[in-house]
Amino acid sequence: MRHDQSTAAAGTVAEQCAPEAREQQPKKKKFRWKVDYYGILFIVPFFVVYAIFSLYPMIYSVVLSLTDYAGFNRDIHLIGFENFVWLAQQARFWQSLLNTVIIFCMNFVPQMLFALIFAAMFTGKTYKMRGKGVFKGIYYLPNILTATSVAVMFYTLFARPSGGLWQLLTHMGMSTDYNLYLFPWPSRIIIAFIRFWMWLGNSMITLSAGILGINPSVFEAAQLDGATQKDIFLHITLPLIKPIVVYSLVVSTLGGLQVFDIPYLFLSGGPALTDGRYATETVAVYIYKIAFDGDMRYNVASAASVYLFVICMLVSFVLFRITHSDELKQEKRLARRLAKRGGVA
Repeated sequence: MRHDQSTAAAGTVAEQCAPEAREQQPKKKKFRWKVDYYGILFIVPFFVVYAIFSLYPMIYSVVLSLTDYAGFNRDIHLIGFENFVWLAQQARFWQSLLNTVIIFCMNFVPQMLFALIFAAMFTGKTYKMRGKGVFKGIYYLPNILTATSVAVMFYTLFARPSGGLWQLLTHMGMSTDYNLYLFPWPSRIIIAFIRFWMWLGNSMITLSAGILGINPSVFEAAQLDGATQKDIFLHITLPLIKPIVVYSLVVSTLGGLQVFDIPYLFLSGGPALTDGRYATETVAVYIYKIAFDGDMRYNVASAASVYLFVICMLVSFVLFRITHSDELKQEKRLARRLAKRGGVA
């Protein structure tokens, strides 16, 4: 009898505790097809478009770089890394890479500098500037224009002897025998200036949006503490918009390494140098010419594309490491302090 009574009592306690145990157990989320189905439908088009227009061309380029595919030849054979070895021995390829870096540096450094200055001016709280919206529109207007129209406009401006610049110099009585398009550095400077003129407004708007996203109370507190505008910009504004600056830096760097439109439309990579090299031929222009001019060596162009892809990946990695080095150092210092204190903050 006692055994039966104890068994019944245990069963009663188990029944009383069962609801509480059921409540404590986490409920498994069920897939709500009627609701989640719409989310899947929305993201599927992106992956389809990316796979067709980005992923497949990338894979196909890598495959072509390992073959001897050129011209209209359909008899394709795998040749390994011969295209990469041959390309690494070409002075024209390295000259195009050097031209890309030179044009990018001459364009990007002043672009970011002036973009930061204008963004600080247009978003400043103490300095009231009239017509900020008009000036922003004027600076952003070149970014709306097509590269073709901009290249034609600047080409006619500096062309000799019918260009606007040469007409002005002639009316001023100055000599007009100097043709800028026949010399390497003037041609590079003009292309870099065109890139600077076209993308200054875009960088300025991006940085202005980052500054406007800062809480105004931070600036007000700094002003009450007696900080000058220079101190506020250097020690408050710049650190707080660091993610925006890093974004602009990475995007502009990748765009500068892949620049094609202005160098090709302006002088088609010219003027010519020695050993088949060109003064303003970038890597993208070199790839286009190798692929669609002359022998149409798609295999070599694909190998150059792979080189450019690897360079872009390495540059992006280095930029992220450099820009996040301070954060990593702070995390390591915090981890050391916690280790010394026994894990207590």
